[in-house]
Amino acid sequence: MKCFRLIVLLAILPFAFTITVKAQNRTFRDLDLQIQSAVSNGEWLRVLELAKSQIKSDVDRAEGYYYSALAFYQLGKNKMAKPYMTHLRKMDQTELDIKVRELNDKLNSGENNGIKETFFLNYDPRKGIRLYDRSFISFSYDSRVPFGIALGSINHHGIATYLQIRGNTEIFTKTGEITVRSNGNIYGTQNKVSESTGKIREGTAELTMGVTWKIHQPLWMYAGTGLNHTREFWEIIVFEENGSSMGQFWGRNTEINLNQSVVESGIILDFNGLNLRGGMSMVGFDVSRLRYNIGVGISFKRK
Repeated sequence: MKCFRLIVLLAILPFAFTITVKAQNRTFRDLDLQIQSAVSNGEWLRVLELAKSQIKSDVDRAEGYYYSALAFYQLGKNKMAKPYMTHLRKMDQTELDIKVRELNDKLNSGENNGIKETFFLNYDPRKGIRLYDRSFISFSYDSRVPFGIALGSINHHGIATYLQIRGNTEIFTKTGEITVRSNGNIYGTQNKVSESTGKIREGTAELTMGVTWKIHQPLWMYAGTGLNHTREFWEIIVFEENGSSMGQFWGRNTEINLNQSVVESGIILDFNGLNLRGGMSMVGFDVSRLRYNIGVGISFKRK
């Protein structure tokens, strides 16, 4: 059942990601066609507005930055164009390489079209280019605590935070009034004969909080700490006075009710929608309780 849920999750997420990417590409292409028309007509203020929307549509593609720089150059605002050119040099703009070089040469030569046009724009070249931060939701898995969900953010500058909850189904084991001790003593069976079958469950739930920070796109790191809660359950057989079995029940071991610290760290790979993670966690600073986990999810641009 656990494997089936994981398979379904892994099957749905790529489908959702594909739909998101297709919609994003369609919007980007529509904007590109509008920009080409505005360039042909020399409508440079409109080019600026459309290029701004194009950057928001896909912050990792070069076209929006190039058209912004070109429009500022055509409007005689070379200083406002240069931050976009600086950002372009850090990007993969193979298809625009020749155009970018030509525009860069014009800007470096001090050439200025000198178009006299009065306008008001909400652009500040001193702030450079804005990279859009993202929020994510990710589902994680490891062998001991298979169900996990993480909510958080990844920023291009500075740190961001996340919250993660993990657990297994055994933590919800119903016990009624039956309890046991580690020495095998059983309580709460109303003086009936009872014994342990030897089958033991360990229920675990974890809550961690931490920070994320960028290494180099698309790679981020995360690290956090939190609380691990562990309970132990024994399977008990209860007998009638005539020796027949009343059935099997679960009893909670009251001596195993532990709250311990947990630390974790790992990496996040974010591909503008598809969010992957992998890392390790350790309970009680005990190396023998080191666990590895993987995760997959989706991320959303924060405006």
